[in-house]
Amino acid sequence: MNRSQICSVQPKKSLGKIESFLKGLLNEVSVEEALCDKNTLIDVRTAHEYAKGSIPDAFNCPLFDNLERSEIGVIYRKIGKNAAVEKGLEFFKPRIEKFLSSIEDLKSKQLVVFCARGGMRSASLVRLLQHYGFQASQLKGGYKKYRNYVIEKLREPVPPLIVIHGQTGVGKTLLLKKLPDHLDLEEFAGHRSSLFGAINKIPQTQKNFEALLAKKILELPNKKPVFIEGESRKVGKVFIPQTLAEAMKYGTLVLMQASLETRIRRIVDEYKIIDEHTFLQADSILQSMQQLLGKKKSEQLRQWLKKGDFEKLVQVLLEEYYDPRYQYAMRMNEYAFELSAENLNIAAEKLVSFKSSLINVRENIQKTPQNIKLN
Repeated sequence: MNRSQICSVQPKKSLGKIESFLKGLLNEVSVEEALCDKNTLIDVRTAHEYAKGSIPDAFNCPLFDNLERSEIGVIYRKIGKNAAVEKGLEFFKPRIEKFLSSIEDLKSKQLVVFCARGGMRSASLVRLLQHYGFQASQLKGGYKKYRNYVIEKLREPVPPLIVIHGQTGVGKTLLLKKLPDHLDLEEFAGHRSSLFGAINKIPQTQKNFEALLAKKILELPNKKPVFIEGESRKVGKVFIPQTLAEAMKYGTLVLMQASLETRIRRIVDEYKIIDEHTFLQADSILQSMQQLLGKKKSEQLRQWLKKGDFEKLVQVLLEEYYDPRYQYAMRMNEYAFELSAENLNIAAEKLVSFKSSLINVRENIQKTPQNIKLN
């Protein structure tokens, strides 16, 4: 059962009075308990709230749409709580049977329901679900509590980092996906961290980026080195949390190198111009580069784009835009290890070996005199 199916099934049975589910006992769980793999998360906030940020893998099954929630909020502020509740019931009653039928397949699952702050939206639904035989709990404090949890987790120290650097197109992200224990910031951001980085991607909001990042960090070993791609503080429109940014700055730096031909080929393969939308995206970016490259050069690049001469376009962008800026930005870096990225499988093997050597060195350093046996 997928997210799009959650609210699309026809009713199977009738209900009693909805009002009876507005008060009473209910099961509550903490954020840590809610995030257990056994749980299925249901976000009952509006689609607008959900789009701004939610818990990873949560289903969105809103009780109200954006206009309805806004109307309820106005009534609450101008008239009072009871009038707002009555309006909410008026909106909710016609849908509740369809909602229950739509999640019938989840009856064997442990459901955790949440709204903005652990209020009436999620509480009333949890009571309703419990009444009809579902295993349902309310996330105590709602999404706000979860959001604070993410912020706190991202302030905690991260594992040691092996930071992979290299010029644009060298294959850093491709290599990262071949490595164990890695953080792919561009995947979490839905952006490749370049001017053209949103092409064929769906950029994430800051809240969703941080939620995905925190989730992955919690899955990683907390003492062994983790691979990560070198990035600026900003990836697309989202910012890397301060603690992680500092850890990247002082991590073990690795430099990947590849020929210009290899880099061009990888970029053309990655940034595919496949339809009118992606063409217009790329063309708009090239127009915006007039001040950087000059009008004549910018127009030449646009002509190559129209003709499909992507190799020529990419070569000029690398040689006249990306490479000079990268070399200047990275001029002070000192690398602990340099390797060829022409063959990414071989490069991955070398990096795994390099990581093992780092672990061995650190374990030897951490040995105390008591561990050394004297003959």
